[in-house]
Amino acid sequence: MTKYIDSKWSKFYRELPHKELPFSKKNWGHPNHSLCSYQGKLKPAIAYHLVRTFVPQGGTLFDPFAGVGTIPFEGCLNGKHAYGMDISPLAYYVSSAKMQRCTIDDCHAIIERLQEFIENVHFPRGYVARNSRFGFNKTLAEYYNDQTFREILAARLFFQQNEPQTTAEMMVIASLLHILHGNRPYALSRKSHPIVPYAPTGEAVYKNLIEKVTEKVERSVAEPYPRCFVGGQMFLGDSTAAWPDELNQLDAIITSPPFFDSTRFYLANWIRLWFTGWDEPDFNLRPAQYVDERQKESFNVYDAVFQQARERLRAGGYFVMHLGKSDKCDMGQVLQQRARHWFNRARLYDEDVAECAKFGIADLGTVTSHQYLIME
Repeated sequence: MTKYIDSKWSKFYRELPHKELPFSKKNWGHPNHSLCSYQGKLKPAIAYHLVRTFVPQGGTLFDPFAGVGTIPFEGCLNGKHAYGMDISPLAYYVSSAKMQRCTIDDCHAIIERLQEFIENVHFPRGYVARNSRFGFNKTLAEYYNDQTFREILAARLFFQQNEPQTTAEMMVIASLLHILHGNRPYALSRKSHPIVPYAPTGEAVYKNLIEKVTEKVERSVAEPYPRCFVGGQMFLGDSTAAWPDELNQLDAIITSPPFFDSTRFYLANWIRLWFTGWDEPDFNLRPAQYVDERQKESFNVYDAVFQQARERLRAGGYFVMHLGKSDKCDMGQVLQQRARHWFNRARLYDEDVAECAKFGIADLGTVTSHQYLIME
């Protein structure tokens, strides 16, 4: 490392500032980090300190496993030029909504179109019955009041026929994804969990979709961004395949890929993935394309990532991976060995996380340490 970066990193690792106030607060960071609930999301405070440590002012960063955009969004908030990529449409929509600003008027226009579609919808033959029967712990129909569920089905069909392209469209669908299930009044479902759709309980009360999504959108758009905010760009794609040409001369690549022993992504997000367009066959086929499943067979899935990272970083740039260590796998050590084929130096640091909060989720895997793999 350069002496400057080495000094900043040493200070971070020695002090672990994300564990101290105010950064240790559960709700630290910009409110739109919580635009849509997402299991396994990196703490914004960690992203904040990694961005400030490894990306120079006005510099460029990329997160190839961006999830709901915690790292690139922190880059945007801190005046960096930030890019992200994820294979999941759910992650892509939510990240895209965060990383650019939109007006409330544009959002209201989308919601008005959505409302008109819901009021005049004609479902394809078998659409309602087929989706009503689908589910894992419970069927979709069991999560909702009948009328609310018809509105959700109509909204899903609307976005299938009008794929989100603009920031306002991303904001509306991301807000709707958030309210699909939960245990608070905003949720369209019966009582469940806002992160993982636990089997619902309680009475199925009618919730008006347009009212609830409007409330969520207006709250999110009203959140001010700092004056130094720089809009970023999100890509929908597989980071183990070819990266977009825009990703070049990067100052840093900072990412937190799925931990080896994490909960299966597609099950933790099955209702939200269904809403983005996944049908029953997709749940049988698509998970095999995701890194969290592929790495269980072999960590060579990361070789293409290491190679492209080496090619796209500028001279003196850094590739930083935030990883999870468990009794089943020392993820950092395995990837450190592979990374040495492409990087001159690959340093590994451990951080004990035995006392991490679970946020009401009983099973968060068996991760005992977080690891920082720093390559240059």
